[in-house]
Amino acid sequence: MKRIVTIMFLLVLIGVFTMASTEIPVVDANLPENLETATFGLGCFWGSEAIFGGISGVYRTSVGYAGGTKVNPSYYSLGDHTEVVQIQFDSSVISYEELLELFWLSHNPYVNYKIQYMSLILYHNEQQKETAEMFIDSKENEAGRKAATEVSRMTEFYRAEDYHLKFYLQRDKEILNDLLRYYEDIFALNDSTVAARLNSLLAGKGDPDLMKNEYEDYGLQNRALEKVRKMLF
Repeated sequence: MKRIVTIMFLLVLIGVFTMASTEIPVVDANLPENLETATFGLGCFWGSEAIFGGISGVYRTSVGYAGGTKVNPSYYSLGDHTEVVQIQFDSSVISYEELLELFWLSHNPYVNYKIQYMSLILYHNEQQKETAEMFIDSKENEAGRKAATEVSRMTEFYRAEDYHLKFYLQRDKEILNDLLRYYEDIFALNDSTVAARLNSLLAGKGDPDLMKNEYEDYGLQNRALEKVRKMLF
């Protein structure tokens, strides 16, 4: 009987440990429902992702290829696609027009870059299309010149290869490995709000006040937490 009780106790401990090891950071566990999606091309997608990942109202970011016709493009076989950042956001916190404003200010929308780095807005619904077209008209009237930005319907988004995902975060192995305690690989971590925030911070971008309020809920251990604290304060 004692042996059975001991085995049951050990099984309970194993279960508790497993649950603890699979918990995710508080920030990632408290996402709003009904997030909307926006997709933009504004040059190299490493920097584009970092621009959006650290602002209030944006919860997920990913880099990839879109806008073209080639099936299953890759970085070295891009075809007619553009490097884009795809964003999931809460429109009650940040509006689509505010995202467009950040998009506009973060690159030169009047320059005709090659397709890979072109200025591109891919709309996900008719409301986004109308908002984007009115936004560009307004900017062109203010500047007195034609923008190079194209507006097209979003069709297929092809996520980029693993080494492109959260590029700046991947360069800091200590913080990266700390977060990978919660996620099995970079593809799973890619959907994390914490990863989006820290990727932005490590690129020297984002809203520091937002991250000062959040960082203690990023689930980081002592050394990684102290490194982030020093960057913020």
